[in-house]
Amino acid sequence: MAQALPAIPARPPTKTEQVHAWLRGAILTHALPPGEYVNLDALARRHGVSAIPVREAVARLASERLVVIRPHRGAEVAPLDADSVADVFALLEGLETAPAGRVAALATPADVAELEILLAELDRSARRGDADDWSRANAAFHLRLAAIARLPLVGDGLRLAFDHWERIRRHFFRSVPGPRLAEAQREHRAIVAAVRRGSAAPLESALRRHNRHARRAYARALAASAAKTVPAGTLA
Repeated sequence: MAQALPAIPARPPTKTEQVHAWLRGAILTHALPPGEYVNLDALARRHGVSAIPVREAVARLASERLVVIRPHRGAEVAPLDADSVADVFALLEGLETAPAGRVAALATPADVAELEILLAELDRSARRGDADDWSRANAAFHLRLAAIARLPLVGDGLRLAFDHWERIRRHFFRSVPGPRLAEAQREHRAIVAAVRRGSAAPLESALRRHNRHARRAYARALAASAAKTVPAGTLA
């Protein structure tokens, strides 16, 4: 009998990975806001490393479009504007609707049960009025839905899109969600109902409708932001 291969021993993260994880977290939580200059020398001193892992970490962040490298000026956190919002929502819509047929065909009762558990978690977040918790649960719901399709590249793309979505939410939204939250939950339930029935066309329509309603909510928030006010009740 062939012997089982030994497990690959776990290794600690490299210096590049450590700096990348710290910087990425700071950008997504707005500890480093859009447009902020990234001082590479200060980062190297902070983490007790040479400039090489810092440059490598920043290059990885640039490939994720979280950092912009300016020739002869250095690096800065990627700015956010109306085009950023449109970009993320176009990506989300494509990544979620394209595999809808596979999701409908491959979903099992266990998949539906897990989606319903996540729906209940979203309900609890809504009752608490916790926008950050709601956002985390919302991303988990959509990522679990996408996982049913068994398309890893789609899943990777969707995770990155939700990271950008979270950054946008923190930048443009300052209040606990209100009426839009209830609407989003109704749309989530319609999505799960379509998955339960194994109905591809209704699932794709429900996902597209959910995405576009959220996009309109962000457009309203952008318009209000220009007037220095951000309305409640527009979180997708």
